[in-house]
Parts: sequence; structure tokens; C-alpha cells
Amino acid sequence: MEKQGALSGAIDLPTKQKLKINYHKRMDDTEISNQTTSEWGKENFDVSARFLSYLRSERTDTTTYEIAPTPLTGGLDSRIYQYKLEGKQSRVLRILPSTRDAKELVHLQTVYKILSIHGINVPLIHDVCHDKSILGGCFAVMDLLPGSTLSAQEPEIQTNVIGKTMASMHDLEVNPIIDELKKSGIPEERFLSPAVLKNQLNIFEENYPWTSEHVYWLRDRLPLAGGKLSIIHGDYHAGNLMFEDGMVTGVLDWSFLIADPAADLAHIVNLCLLYAHHVIKDLTLDFLENYRVQVLKSYNKIMPVDNELIKTFSVLELLKALCFADKIPEQFQSTQAQREFIDFIEGATGLPLEFEHSTDKIETLCQ
Repeated sequence: MEKQGALSGAIDLPTKQKLKINYHKRMDDTEISNQTTSEWGKENFDVSARFLSYLRSERTDTTTYEIAPTPLTGGLDSRIYQYKLEGKQSRVLRILPSTRDAKELVHLQTVYKILSIHGINVPLIHDVCHDKSILGGCFAVMDLLPGSTLSAQEPEIQTNVIGKTMASMHDLEVNPIIDELKKSGIPEERFLSPAVLKNQLNIFEENYPWTSEHVYWLRDRLPLAGGKLSIIHGDYHAGNLMFEDGMVTGVLDWSFLIADPAADLAHIVNLCLLYAHHVIKDLTLDFLENYRVQVLKSYNKIMPVDNELIKTFSVLELLKALCFADKIPEQFQSTQAQREFIDFIEGATGLPLEFEHSTDKIETLCQ
């Protein structure tokens, strides 16, 4: 493909010494749900029939499947399918949980279009349906990108590609993208730091008074006066990168921001140290720590790493996970996971945290 841009991620296939841990699972090798195969079959039948009915209601020509919707492994909460209509290109159907709104898909539709114009391979969204009654949640029809997820590769390939391509993405010029987003009508508070950071801290302060000392700590350390701005993916890991012939062919599932690069790096740190072992039970902490180190080492060959700022963004992300515990994947809602989040926050800040999650309906943070 011509339009690989800075995310092409070409690398030499494994010639270096492999990581010394026997690793055969994917970093994202999670089931979309805990349903049995027979339950999946029934749901897939229902999705196929209902989705085809929807397509026929939207089109004047006769519509039939060449390949009916087939479940793909992927995100922790969305349901994702691949399908193909007769005479058409293969597409992806992504169904959000019923608790989530189509506004986020419409927002991503605009973001993906702009990112694509600027040379980043993303799955363009062709259609968004707001009606949750059709498939049990709002859904989008998206491009199917070539290749398979990077998570199918060996760990040393994963860490090398993640670090290199994330750094290359962070090194891209962002001002033209900012201008396009503003022209499209997206307010700064939705995507642009420091406005996003200030809004998040204000929400903590106004609605979660038990975070007040930590908000003060964050205000003193986050780049609220500006600083470096980069394209931030928000969930940059091997399961969200499509990979083929030594190249990254696409980047999936964005929680898009324009902010300091440390925001993305903090997420990969949290993923390795605090999230992944709750999803894949037999991953060892030694393996995950080595994985983190190798990603940062690969990244640092292109872009500098600010460990203190990474720690600060890690605290910010974990506070969001605690405040909005009912909005994150259930694997991270357990007492054990929340205790680990609290321990990290207290260790990083030196401040005790009395976690008092409120179930009141408060508007979700921007990201």
C-alpha cells in the first residue's frame, strides 16, 4: 500500500535473540465474551439475520451475504464481526455495548477520515447506526484492513514494532490535523490538550472530592501550559495493530487525543504492569515487565522517554479507572484490580487514597 506514512513499521523478521520466556499467547488473546460455542452460534445467527434485514432496509438493490458475519477476537467489550456481501468488499461490523452511545462512533468517523487524509492507516467508518434495538447496541460498518493483528507475532517483534511505530506516530506534525478537526466542528475540549486535561481534572475535583490531593499533585506535574503535542492513540498495543509482510497495515480502535506522548506510553506501562495479567491469567509479571522495558527501549531509539511524566499520566489514567469503574471492562472492576490501581497511585504520589466510587450518573470523561 502506498499510504503507509510514518506507521509503516518495516522491521527485520526475527534474527535477534528471542525473549527468554516461552510465550505462545497473544497480548490480546481474549474472548469477546465468555459465551460457549453453541451460544456464539445462536447469537451469530441472530446478528446475521438482523443485520441483513437492516442492510436491505437501507438499500434498494437486493442484498445477500457471500460471507455471513463471523466473530473476530478483539476488544474487551465490543462485538466485532467480519462479513462480505455478494460483489462487495469485505467489511467489519463493530457493535458497541448497550451502555455506550453512537456519538463516539460518529466522532471516530470524523477522526478516522482526517487521519487517513494525513497518511495514517485507519479503518474508515462507512455507516453508523444509532438504533440499539437492531443488534443490541449502536454499531458501525468499517473497512477491513489487511493482515492479522501484531499479537500473532513473537514478543520481540511485537515490542520492536510497537515502540518504533508509536514513536514515529508521535513525531508526526500535528498542526494540520488540529486545523482539520477544528474545521470539522469538534471542540478543543474533546480532543486537544491541555483543554482535555484541564477538563478531566475539573471533573475529578467537582464530582470526586476524595481525589482532591491527587488532583493537586497532577496539576503540579501535567503539561497544563502546553508542551509537546502528538497524535495519541490511547490504547496502542499489539491487538490494535494490523501487521503483514513486516509492515503495520493499519491501526484500530482509537481513543484519539492530541496530547503529550507520555499519555500513550503511560497506557502501555499500565497495560503491562496492571491490566494484562487480569485478562490473560498465565502471563508472568517478569514477562510483562520485560515486555514494557523492550517497548520503551525501541521507542527511545526514535523519541525521548520521560519516565516521570509517564508516571504522572499513569496516575491520571488509573484515577479515571477508579472513578468510572462501572464503565471499564469487568476484568478491571474486581477488588484485586482496584487494589492494585490504588497501590500504584499511592506509591507514585506518596499520598494515601480513600477510594469512594460513586454510582451517580456523571458524564463520562472525554476519553
